[in-house]
Amino acid sequence: MDYSAFIEGINTKSEKAWGKLYDHYYASLCSYVEKFLGDAGIAEDIVQECLIKMWNTSVTFPDVKSLSAWLYKSVYHASVSVLREKKLLERFQENWNEMQVSDEETAQEMALREEVISYFYELLYQLPVQQRDILLYSLQGLKVQDIAGIMDISENSIKTQKKRAYLFVREHFDKTKLRVLLTIFFKKRRNIADYLGK
Repeated sequence: MDYSAFIEGINTKSEKAWGKLYDHYYASLCSYVEKFLGDAGIAEDIVQECLIKMWNTSVTFPDVKSLSAWLYKSVYHASVSVLREKKLLERFQENWNEMQVSDEETAQEMALREEVISYFYELLYQLPVQQRDILLYSLQGLKVQDIAGIMDISENSIKTQKKRAYLFVREHFDKTKLRVLLTIFFKKRRNIADYLGK
């Protein structure tokens, strides 16, 4: 393969070069992601989304090494995001189950919680991917420095995107529903004020 011509074709969005990229990387990337997630279908979805993202951006590469690094880093971060979402959902469900067996829970309160859960996940997938990942990492208790290391972006960028994500959620929830949402995630109420941005 003429690697110089290949990279030039990738950078200029040549369909021929992108066909070669697909042939050369697709199966390996899918296998790499499947090792993380244990699900071939989700692995294929992640790889396809990353390739589409690459096509739709203006990112360019000086050589094949940088291209490979970008691809594997992209699918890695996407895989981590999926794992985080799965872990978050499991935690969400665990707390939800505990709340359902409470004798003090009224039918109205349970209905409200169910509505809040459903609406939160709708909002979650309206966020840009980066903001969604940062929000999920934050809700798992990771600090800004930790998130910056995982996502390989600056702490200032993390803070900015985190603030935007929380503002988006706050704008779409009234205060009562927002407190219900945060109570599900955080059993200690002293934590809630921090996430309300007070």
